[in-house]
Amino acid sequence: MTKWKLTFEFLLLLVCLLALAGCDGSAKERDKAIAEAAEAKVELARVKAALEKTRTEKDDLEAEMAQILEDFEEAKSKAATVVQIYEELQEQVGELANERDAAVAEAKDAQAMVEKLNEQLKEKTGEIRVLEEWIKELQATIQQLQDQVEQMGEQLSEELYEEPNEQSEQEVTDENNV
Repeated sequence: MTKWKLTFEFLLLLVCLLALAGCDGSAKERDKAIAEAAEAKVELARVKAALEKTRTEKDDLEAEMAQILEDFEEAKSKAATVVQIYEELQEQVGELANERDAAVAEAKDAQAMVEKLNEQLKEKTGEIRVLEEWIKELQATIQQLQDQVEQMGEQLSEELYEEPNEQSEQEVTDENNV
């Protein structure tokens, strides 16, 4: 609004200057008045453009306000629905409170059972570690025994291989001597 008022005052000042200049003035004053009038026309064109822009903005704002009011009414309707749903949920909350209390009691029982099972698990884990150590020891013993069996097998093979050769040599010599 103050911009319009300022523009209006400027135009009024220009009109007064032109009126005071009158027709009796010199050519210089007349040229000055014409220049001021031209400036006033330019300013008037700017003011008209600003006025048109303001009218367009006003129309846009009115359309936006109508949309906002429509959205508000829709939101108001949804809020009423939400309130109704809320009241229904409040009724269900009372029912669920009892179920929750029962579930909490069951959860406590389950927690106690979990703790008991955790203790058993720790015990069994310790037992498993001991058994794993035994298994390692047994595997080492088995490996040692297998190595001994292989060595004995090799020795036995060597002895068996050597004995028949000695007998066959004695037989050959006995047969030759005969």
